[in-house]
Parts: sequence; C-alpha cells; structure tokens
Amino acid sequence: MIAYLAILTTALAAFFGAPVWTVLIGAGVLVAISVSEQRKLAERFVNIGASHILVMAAWQSAGHALMASGAAFAVGIISRLALQIS
Repeated sequence: MIAYLAILTTALAAFFGAPVWTVLIGAGVLVAISVSEQRKLAERFVNIGASHILVMAAWQSAGHALMASGAAFAVGIISRLALQIS
C-alpha cells in the first residue's frame, strides 16, 4: 500500500509542477520498502549460501523503483499537458 502511495504521490507532484528530481525521492521510498522486505529473507538465504542473490535483487529493485517512479512522473506531466493546466 505504501508503494502505491509513493507512486501516486510522484505522479501528483509532477502534475502540480514539481522538479524532475522528485523522481529520486519516489524511487528512494520504493527501494526502502523493497529492501526492508528482502531483509526479512536474508537469514534464510545466508543459511543456504545464496546471499549473493539478495544483493542482485537489491540492485534490480533499485532499477525497477527508478523506472516506476520515472514512469509515474511522466504520467503526471502528460496528464498536466493533456488537461492544459499550468
């Protein structure tokens, strides 16, 4: 639920004219959520010797968060332009 709110907030910020670096804030929130979920699994992965998988998952989560936040920002800008609100 918090992830959806982060994406919605990024889109609304873009809609209301926030600067492009707002994407980084939204992505940071999404990465924090993802890494906190992955930490719950860390002990299990260490026990089976597969901790490197979580490291790769963290990097992939960062990339996905940046793409999702960027897409939300783009949707906000496109919505503002479509509605001609400045």
